[in-house]
Amino acid sequence: MRSGQGVHRSRRAEFLDAARLRRRTLVSGLVATALGAFLVVADACWALLDGPPARDAVAIVLFAAALGCLVATLCPVVDRSAAPPPGVPLGDWRRSERIERQFAARPPAIEPEDRDEVVAAAERLIGTSVAVVSRSVWLPAAWLLAWTAVVVSGLPSDDQLTLLVLPAVLGLLQATTCLGSVVALGRADAARHRALASPPAPPPVRPAASREGRPGSQLALPDD
Repeated sequence: MRSGQGVHRSRRAEFLDAARLRRRTLVSGLVATALGAFLVVADACWALLDGPPARDAVAIVLFAAALGCLVATLCPVVDRSAAPPPGVPLGDWRRSERIERQFAARPPAIEPEDRDEVVAAAERLIGTSVAVVSRSVWLPAAWLLAWTAVVVSGLPSDDQLTLLVLPAVLGLLQATTCLGSVVALGRADAARHRALASPPAPPPVRPAASREGRPGSQLALPDD
């Protein structure tokens, strides 16, 4: 997990577009501000929240932040020009399985002929996982902020346990996607380093040219 976080921090600039990241921050901030202003006006006009002013202010900030995080998951941030090229089918399912096992928890030794394919597959997995982590991390944050806002606001009563439990459960479920991508990042980077440290496959041996027979044309003349 810790190694995957380090890979994400060190390589996110390669696969994410800085302009799109700034746009995501701007859009999420504007949406959160708009919701916060609406909730302030609604609470002042219709007493939407019936708690102390300080507690209501905290709940409004949390609700607005939750919506901002939800909007952040919908904003594309991937730099498509930096995406690794798609893999070419190998045509050998045994070799494909052998390469996929390099990204498991206990990978086997890398065969010399699989070295370049493992490096290419690791680069593709790193790029995909960085994009997934950068987007999926905001969804569990949105659910957990919404759950905290519901608890702080005191909206759910004793017979509304679903309203209290559902956001927390959904947040934990959505967190598994992000955590799985972080683990995949660490394994892909480890497989890449193992492949680069392994010796390359020896060059193929060309068969020697046959010297049997006479050089030139083998057609016989009529007088022969």
